[in-house]
Amino acid sequence: MSSNEIPDKISVEVGIPLDEDGYLDRACPNEICQAEFKILVEDWKEKVRDEEVFCPVCRFAAVSSDWFTEEQIEYLKSVALNEFKPVIDNMMQGIARDFNRRMPKNGFIRMSMSYKSSTPEIVVSPKVLELMQQRYCCEACGCRYAAVGSAFFCPACGHNSVQSTIAETLNTIRKLPDIKDILRKSLDRDTAENSYRLMCEDYMNKLVTLSQRFAEVMFDALPNSRDYNPRRNAFQNLPESSDLWEKALGNRYESMFTPDEWKELNGYFQQRHVLVHKDGLVDDDYIAKTSDPKYRSDQRLVIKEQDVLNFADLVEKLTSSLRDVCKRNTENKRSESKSD
Repeated sequence: MSSNEIPDKISVEVGIPLDEDGYLDRACPNEICQAEFKILVEDWKEKVRDEEVFCPVCRFAAVSSDWFTEEQIEYLKSVALNEFKPVIDNMMQGIARDFNRRMPKNGFIRMSMSYKSSTPEIVVSPKVLELMQQRYCCEACGCRYAAVGSAFFCPACGHNSVQSTIAETLNTIRKLPDIKDILRKSLDRDTAENSYRLMCEDYMNKLVTLSQRFAEVMFDALPNSRDYNPRRNAFQNLPESSDLWEKALGNRYESMFTPDEWKELNGYFQQRHVLVHKDGLVDDDYIAKTSDPKYRSDQRLVIKEQDVLNFADLVEKLTSSLRDVCKRNTENKRSESKSD
């Protein structure tokens, strides 16, 4: 092949940079999700199947080649371009030499061609996302992965790892005072305060979602769960979900808390509803359901750090109590079976 011919095919092998702990960045290809997460590279190679990878956040499934982040795609393009440039440079220089050789030496018009190689683009490794605050190990297959915020599903097998998700999220929420200090040191005052406010509001929503997902998984595991067929999002509603547990196991949520705790838990669930569905603006319905003396209709909720920490404690108590109730029910069923 001459120097001015382009080869039919150029193969480039490119390695994707990892973070310092050996985790590989991935991004969900589902357009309505696009969540970014990490997975230990050895588990990506050994546990994840090429035919099907699951998003930890939305459980969207796609083949393994669909999970590149935007930064990785740009990185791959730049590496490939740098590999192609020497070939293109050599080809263009050969064309210029051939053209110049064919030009007459003493003609009336003299022409020449030159080609200057472009400066190679510096290949910059994609900015690796900061170390994820929450790390998981799938109870079903042992795959290790990480995500910012709650990640319910294992990328390798799709298992719902809600119990480990709760533990990791509660642990992160309890770092809120440290997070606030970092924000204040790294951002201007107004930006830091606004960012922290939004973060606290977001955690109120996540805590309701966590308790809902946990209750759904535990309820579905009951032998008689099909007898009740809960409506979608039933476990976002405390009174409705309490009724379901009473019918299935004879236990209500109220029995798991003191009266003051139960009132506080209901208040936080209602605040989450106002934040998500009313843009934080208090309405008459909120006042009627909570009897909250701090607000009047059309005021906006103010979520404090201590509210989130208190809510986290109550959600931990709810999930722990519910786990114990289900465990006792299972043990009682086994005892009855042995007696028969």
